[in-house]
This record gives sequence, C-alpha cells and structure tokens, in this order.
Amino acid sequence: MKDMGVMHHFLGMEVWQGDGELFVSQGKYENEIFRIFHMERSKPMETPLVGNWRKEDANSREVVEANVYKQLVGSLKYLVNTSMNMCYVVNHLS
Repeated sequence: MKDMGVMHHFLGMEVWQGDGELFVSQGKYENEIFRIFHMERSKPMETPLVGNWRKEDANSREVVEANVYKQLVGSLKYLVNTSMNMCYVVNHLS
C-alpha cells in the first residue's frame, strides 16, 4: 500500500479537507450537466419546483425525447449526493 496524501477527488466528487473539516462538492459535475443539456443560462430559483404544477400541464407543451429526459433525471439523481435541497424535485421528476 502507498500513502498518496490528502484526497482531492472521489467518485467524481471534489473533496477538500481541513482541520477537522471535510467539504464535498460536485461543482465540476454540475457544470458538465449544464453544458450537456444546454442549460448554461439557467438561473437559480428559491423554490426549484413550481407549487401548482400538474402533470397534465406538461402535455400541452412541446414533446421531449424520452432518452434525453431519462439521462437528465439520472444525472440529477447522482447530483443529489451533495445537493440534498434538490432531493424532492428530482424524486418528483423521476
């Protein structure tokens, strides 16, 4: 075995270690998701899901490719590992 020093990345997550602290982030992964799904100009919201949204509201809009939607939801599921505030929304979308 070899000591490789302080860990910086683990399973795609960025890790920073300090005195008695551990910070885990997926900032690079978030940016990659934004780039892949063409959401670079997205803006943050206080509430990530509209409160009165209904499934039938989505039927009147343009059709989304099922594979692209599944890829996006799968990517967001992995992102929930470090962004727990998105857990409800990602669960609702999946």
